[in-house]
Amino acid sequence: MTPQRMAILAEVQNAERHLTAAEIYERVRRKYPTIAYGTVYRTLHLLAKHGLIQEFPFGDNASRFDRRTDRHDHVHCIVCGELVDVEVPIALLARQVAAEQTGFQIIDHQTVFTGICPACQEMQDRSAERSRATASR
Repeated sequence: MTPQRMAILAEVQNAERHLTAAEIYERVRRKYPTIAYGTVYRTLHLLAKHGLIQEFPFGDNASRFDRRTDRHDHVHCIVCGELVDVEVPIALLARQVAAEQTGFQIIDHQTVFTGICPACQEMQDRSAERSRATASR
């Protein structure tokens, strides 16, 4: 474990929210100015592979990295990409139902709800109000 890798892990573990690789790179670069983005990216994948952090890829959007490795659920904003932890007890029932319906031995699962966060909802509401005001002129 190099000092750079330790710094990358520390950024994920100390973050108050789920960061992207680019955000982690910017934070680590303050301490290690010569670190390459590729090093950060590869290290994050390596840390996730070894179960030290979790990675949540979202298609075309940037992956988010989570310090929590225990089973928990998330809500993902489809506008800004924010990923927030949420405790959903009923999700454990879904695991049982999935096993019963498929015959699979379920080892683990993650539930990710998608939607629009309050900040993005507010921005959309303000934009809609401006559009209505412009149209009524």
